[in-house]
Amino acid sequence: MNIKKILKFSSLSLLILLIIVIYNSIYLDIPKNEIISKHANESSKFLELSDGSLIHLRDEGNKKGKVILLIHGFNGSLFNYEPMVPFLTDEYRVISLDLPAHGLTGAVKSDLYSYEGFEKVIGEVVKLLGINKFYFVGHSMGGMIAWRYSLKHLDQLNGLIIIGSPFIANEEEYKDFQSVNAPPAAFEIIESRFFRRALEYVTPRLLVKEGVSQTVYDQSIVTDELVDQFHDIILMEGTRLAIGMLVEDHEDDFIANPNDLKNISIPSLILHGEEDNLVDIRFVEHFIDQIPNVRLISYPNVGHMPPMEIPALLAQDIRGFIN
Repeated sequence: MNIKKILKFSSLSLLILLIIVIYNSIYLDIPKNEIISKHANESSKFLELSDGSLIHLRDEGNKKGKVILLIHGFNGSLFNYEPMVPFLTDEYRVISLDLPAHGLTGAVKSDLYSYEGFEKVIGEVVKLLGINKFYFVGHSMGGMIAWRYSLKHLDQLNGLIIIGSPFIANEEEYKDFQSVNAPPAAFEIIESRFFRRALEYVTPRLLVKEGVSQTVYDQSIVTDELVDQFHDIILMEGTRLAIGMLVEDHEDDFIANPNDLKNISIPSLILHGEEDNLVDIRFVEHFIDQIPNVRLISYPNVGHMPPMEIPALLAQDIRGFIN
């Protein structure tokens, strides 16, 4: 066989392999009811909002106790808090919810996936549940939502807890953040508009596994069951399109004025993994410098997902802060 034939055969083989890989990565939307039936449990509730959308939430624990509201991060869900919740429910009323475009909530009728949209949903849920005061816990993107919400609703909050979330004050810090915190391939791809459209159909499980693996320090946490849960949820009908819209809505929302943090007059706690690959711990400095009544607790050998990695210890520190 001459060189030309070898090259032609090799090219054809690579093309066939690429077609097979792409074909095996194509996933159609899975009906919402099917995903809900598989992943909801006896604590799951669906609260109807003013636009007719249903928000998935869990309202657990001591109904007479102080209220803790848990908000997850980007591409996460209330399931990320599942390991931690049992360590709090004996004393507190613990409410966790899936934001629009996430978890078992998925796409919403308003197509409103901005911070303002999330704040509106949270405000509506709090009102519908009849909650007057609560401790607001936000992880990653949820931390950004939490401190922004607190600026407008300090009268509702007993305290603010931010887990694994950055504060970026200018373009230079944002570039530094991007260079230091090299995102996994899943996050790099979703920043491209072309690939966001492609991911509405081509969503490899391998890409989801890589994304999950990058968020935790202890890789034993990344089980097939956990990866399947993340993959199932993102395949729920309408979710991939909603996630793309969310990314577009939030493209210019990373930079904020650190002086705003001085207005957070409530007790605040910053919890951060020292091995966080997505948000280096140094990007919490503005929280520490500007919030008047704040404390930082960092955890060695912990990545971006403390509620999953050290649920008992994290719950213990949240108890200590509240009590």
